[in-house]
Amino acid sequence: MSNEKQYFTVKTLEEYVSSRSRNGYPSISFREALEKMREEGLLSSDGTQKILPHIEMNPEEFSQVFSDLPWDVSPILSQTEDEYWERLKREDYLFPTGQSVLCRKLLPHLSRRSIELEYFEMYYIVRGKGQLTFEDDSFALTEGTFCIMPPRAVHAMAVEEGSTVFDVIVRSSNFDSRFGELLTMSGVFSGFFRESLYGAAQPNFLLLHTKPGDKSLGYCFRGLATECALPDKHSWNTTSCWLKLLLSNALRSCGENVEIYRFPTGGNPRADCGEILQYIQQNYRTVRLSTLARQFHYNETYLSRMLQNYAHQSFTEIVRDIRMNRAVEYLVNSSLRVHEIAGLVGYSSVDHFSRAFKSMYGVSPQGFRRKNRK
Repeated sequence: MSNEKQYFTVKTLEEYVSSRSRNGYPSISFREALEKMREEGLLSSDGTQKILPHIEMNPEEFSQVFSDLPWDVSPILSQTEDEYWERLKREDYLFPTGQSVLCRKLLPHLSRRSIELEYFEMYYIVRGKGQLTFEDDSFALTEGTFCIMPPRAVHAMAVEEGSTVFDVIVRSSNFDSRFGELLTMSGVFSGFFRESLYGAAQPNFLLLHTKPGDKSLGYCFRGLATECALPDKHSWNTTSCWLKLLLSNALRSCGENVEIYRFPTGGNPRADCGEILQYIQQNYRTVRLSTLARQFHYNETYLSRMLQNYAHQSFTEIVRDIRMNRAVEYLVNSSLRVHEIAGLVGYSSVDHFSRAFKSMYGVSPQGFRRKNRK
């Protein structure tokens, strides 16, 4: 019996915590609610998906079907409360192999600790209100707001009764390989993502004030949520495409109505580094420190120190990380041979590539492929 999987749906969980609230009980965490539901026999051993969500459903129907999907919570219930919160911070715990994007619905009457995460969180207030806690400040988010919270930012989101708030979470470790074009555009939006991934340790967040009820945003979100809920071998690419569409439409909808909580500081060198990192992203296969210095008219030693101060990585480490992220994608999603992948990501020697890969991941490229291919 202890090994039997147990499932909940968003609908049953929402009904349970709302009932507790009406009876005067205080808010509890997600895991605590699941534990109490198990004690009261409110979880199910049936993981059958009776009706599947579909992008062409209207918003109300989609929300109902999405809320009725069964989710296996056995791994969460096998942990203590503190273990759950500690593991929740980590990418390797939250994301299944091969997935870069996940989507979930936030519920009222559930408490969330303010914690520092390794990944991006993007909140979309479809209806009602949310209360964002960021470090020592609190912000009321209204309908239509799209909030992007970067890694390392200490935060939590609470949802008001009757509100619909979705949470999209995105890996940061391979963000540059999956969404590199978001880093290379001009403007505040790309600057925010570059600062989040490569900037100094001071956290920030971005607010896009979109038009409430924007149908294009709703359509993109339903496509993204469907792929996240029902992943298959194509979801690696389709979720990335839907997220790009969602963010692009959010930018279009908000026009100039964009807020950054805290602007980057440090003057021109930081802006220069943003442009330099764009160049590295676009030329990572062949870029050298000497050519980079000539391109941007810097002394090599000064450029190297500037990148280290900005990104907290050396030039070599930045290029290596980009190449390794690309290599992981090829290993997981293609049948290319290792020597072919080595050449594609910028290594002239397969032995050099294999040593660099094993140094980073603790396993050879072939071993990584065997472990992570579906």
